[in-house]
Amino acid sequence: MDLDISLREEHPDPSKQIEETKQWERSNRISLMIMRIRIPQQFRGVVPEDVTTSREYLAAVEKCYEKNVKSEVEIVLDEFSSMRKQPEESVREYIMTKMSVAAKMKQLGMHIPDDVVASILLASLPSEYDSLKNICSWGQKKWSTHQLIYHCVQDEDSLKLEKKKRDLAVGDSGKKRKTFEE
Repeated sequence: MDLDISLREEHPDPSKQIEETKQWERSNRISLMIMRIRIPQQFRGVVPEDVTTSREYLAAVEKCYEKNVKSEVEIVLDEFSSMRKQPEESVREYIMTKMSVAAKMKQLGMHIPDDVVASILLASLPSEYDSLKNICSWGQKKWSTHQLIYHCVQDEDSLKLEKKKRDLAVGDSGKKRKTFEE
């Protein structure tokens, strides 16, 4: 049996199509019952009691969840501009996260070109990546976000290697040494 007949089709004329009307009414009853059961208790009072068709019920629920595009844009813009790289986070993870926020912006109708996103991302990196920022600013070619990831990961790896070398030279491996007293 098609449970979604009442959602897909209009109510048929009962005087002309008796069998179709019976199917539609059964579908409507079952659909309404399923929707009323599946909607969480706190949202059940939102739908008016006089709703008689599954289409009306669904429309009433959708009305409660209408999107406010302006507030969504503000939230996503704030997320994009305030996001900073965390010390324990890899540069690749940070850039990928920020790129996903840029994709949300694109879905909301705010298309930012890839090279502009890359420039914004580069500017938001911590001071450890200043050498990379200088290289990019002196170059004539604009980087895409994928090129930025490539260069940043290389730079991050070289920074990690330098830190290891520096730690070995100083004799500090980052662990506390045990002291023995006699």
